[in-house]
Amino acid sequence: MSEDRIYESLLRNELRVVNSYIASKRKSLPDLLKEEYPHVLTLDGGVHMFRRSELLLAMEELGEESSRLMLPIYVELIPTQTITTAVVRDEVAVKLISRILGVESVSPLYVYPIQLMELRRRIGTLIQYVISPETINVPQESD
Repeated sequence: MSEDRIYESLLRNELRVVNSYIASKRKSLPDLLKEEYPHVLTLDGGVHMFRRSELLLAMEELGEESSRLMLPIYVELIPTQTITTAVVRDEVAVKLISRILGVESVSPLYVYPIQLMELRRRIGTLIQYVISPETINVPQESD
């Protein structure tokens, strides 16, 4: 196995540990609203709860499209930038976040620290932060 493959394998295993709190299976907004205690199970066996007020806000903002929103919304952190930025790739989630932030709906949507703070304030339980292997640039050794 080449050295690059070893680094990649180690990184992927480490990211599994780092991301162990994310949902094992996402649920649709309408399904969550039917639950007495809206929640999803996490990869590490925990429970991620949603605030009903945030679910209702999402439904109000998206209207008919709300039935296509899968929760939680994954916000991929990009730690390789000078400042931590994030990206949202899901089309319906992009529409919701764009409306909440008052920005143009462009997919993928890049979100900056001040906007991340606003999202946490307004829909904090609807999002989960994820570190994706695609967002990490493993330095290559030169010969």
